[in-house]
Amino acid sequence: MANPVISKVKDLAAYGSETATYTGVAFKSVGLVGIVTASALATWVMGYASPITTGVTAVMGFIVAMAICFRPAWAGFLAPLYAILEGMCLAAISAMFDRAYPGIVLNALLLTFSLAFGTAIIYAKGYVKVDAGFMRAVSMATLGIFLTYLLEMILSFFGIHIPMIHQSGPIGIAFSLIVVGIATFNLFIDYEQISQTVREGLPSEYEWFCAFSLLVTLVWMYIEILDLLRKLKED
Repeated sequence: MANPVISKVKDLAAYGSETATYTGVAFKSVGLVGIVTASALATWVMGYASPITTGVTAVMGFIVAMAICFRPAWAGFLAPLYAILEGMCLAAISAMFDRAYPGIVLNALLLTFSLAFGTAIIYAKGYVKVDAGFMRAVSMATLGIFLTYLLEMILSFFGIHIPMIHQSGPIGIAFSLIVVGIATFNLFIDYEQISQTVREGLPSEYEWFCAFSLLVTLVWMYIEILDLLRKLKED
């Protein structure tokens, strides 16, 4: 489960006659990032960045994401909706962090896009071999993080928290560094899936699915980097 949207690639094989291209994926990816940015700015400026916004949009975004995972052909019209919801959610989260730590949001954004571009260059140069073993290892690591967060959420209902992973200090910082690293490895898998999509001549509709998959990873990475910077400032 390196990225939960990847397993549905072949489901789109029956759709459309034109094949996917790198340019198509790039334009759609930039478009989705633009929608996230516009949504986040509008939410922030209009004063809707609140804990309620965070909770509602996070749940709605998760539902939309799961719908796309189960029906990849819906990505064309659901991915922009997901981007709008994530923009609102990220604005609410970012506003909370920015009030406590001025400047942290800009630093998180710069680091996120720097890692995205850096990994793209490294992948294009062939310095990282994204084979079955790489994907399997990253999948297991990602699943481990997901289960850790799920356990933390369940335990929180009973007033119990996994010690230190969300706190500043060596263990908390190390945990965040590991998670950011795993998110970065997921970007390599996203790029490989885009490459496979183009090489195998999958239909152009899958461009939206690839762009959505990449956005999921970028959103996750931004949140984790934001939390890492928060821990470093508190340490």
